[in-house]
Amino acid sequence: MIKMHKSKNLKLNEDEELFLSLRPHPLAFLDFYMIFSYVIIISFIFILYREQILSWLESISLLGLLKDQLFILFWGISIILPFLAIAILKITWRWFFFALILVVLGVILVSIYNLPLYYMQIPSIIASITGLILTEFYRRGHAFYITSQRIISELRFISYKRREFTYGKINDIALTKGILGRIFNYGTIFPITASGFGLGQDLAVVTTGMGAALKKGVGAGVAVSGGRTISVPRGRSSYVLFGVRKPDEVYETISKHIHGYEEAPYLKKILDELRSQKEKS
Repeated sequence: MIKMHKSKNLKLNEDEELFLSLRPHPLAFLDFYMIFSYVIIISFIFILYREQILSWLESISLLGLLKDQLFILFWGISIILPFLAIAILKITWRWFFFALILVVLGVILVSIYNLPLYYMQIPSIIASITGLILTEFYRRGHAFYITSQRIISELRFISYKRREFTYGKINDIALTKGILGRIFNYGTIFPITASGFGLGQDLAVVTTGMGAALKKGVGAGVAVSGGRTISVPRGRSSYVLFGVRKPDEVYETISKHIHGYEEAPYLKKILDELRSQKEKS
């Protein structure tokens, strides 16, 4: 059975029944937890083992006099490089600038106030603990409701977002589960409408070229590129059923209601014809 989360703010229509009330699985936001946890771990490593790190840097020939500067550089690289990789993978630079700001604040703190080097980790520790707490509030701010008439998704975190899908407007539903989702039984369900809401576009590009060798090794050529877009299930966590527990059960529940809604007009037509024949007889 799926655990129900009741909402005081949810108002049902007349003859509407609430079947499921859901929130994302904690592991659905594992990437956020791991990012902030990494910064905390690295920061405490440089605090607890700073003497060993400084001794190792001092033992390096010709660099002993620069051990403090190298300590700062080593710590900055340990923070910035992983976040640069995250920024490239997620195609967003906000994580890189987040790490850069933490390093700059730490360097400014020890430089201006002439504090010991371990004070440099204070901004990163505070930011990471705050990030972990906000991530949990962000996860709990999501709420998804499956009723007899519609699907409702809400996000209450700083701002308020709400999206409704009536079954008559849903053309298809898609379910995705990652490796952890298959192990711990959670996944994301995408309601797809006729307008294409719930789908994103991936661009596949193919490039071909023709070249000719000229004198003295100089080449000239013509490159021709083409591509096509591929529709894939995609959507913000507040607009889809993101990371819900027991997604197969949720999928089946939604599918039954969609098919029931599709059959309703035909059943109504049959009943009308039966009533009409009864009146004639």
